[in-house]
Amino acid sequence: MPRFLCVLWLLLAALATTAAASDWTTYVNDRFGATADIPAGYKAGEPPANDDGLSFTSPEGGATIAVWGALATVNEESFTDYAKRLVSYAVDDGWNVSYSAGREDWFAFSGSKADRIFYEKIIKACNGDIANHVRLEYPAARKAEFDPVVAHVAKSLRSGKGWQC
Repeated sequence: MPRFLCVLWLLLAALATTAAASDWTTYVNDRFGATADIPAGYKAGEPPANDDGLSFTSPEGGATIAVWGALATVNEESFTDYAKRLVSYAVDDGWNVSYSAGREDWFAFSGSKADRIFYEKIIKACNGDIANHVRLEYPAARKAEFDPVVAHVAKSLRSGKGWQC
């Protein structure tokens, strides 16, 4: 009997994983190639005039996900310096940055302000000429609910083909 339960549990887990995959859509930015999964049901905002990315809002309106690309070498700085500059912008904007980590080709940081949490991940693209980003903001009271969403979206961030590269 325990073996039967184990097999049943594995079958249900496989079905849940298949169902969960259909609960996501993939956004690809045509200009910079920034690509990430977005939960199905999130509404896309108005595309910006410069076509650098797109923001999505959760069905109830309390959370946002933004995916975009940017020229990372405009100021002739390294990817690391670029990432550090973004952290300083967040601090200047009143965010308490409590986490940051990175390697040569990616950087992530997160923090909070009032009752909001943010998480941003940046990856190097196009030989370092482009940085592709994803940023999530959501209510701190819903952190446990959003932890798996943040993990999925952050893991899904990748560089696709964009005409700017």
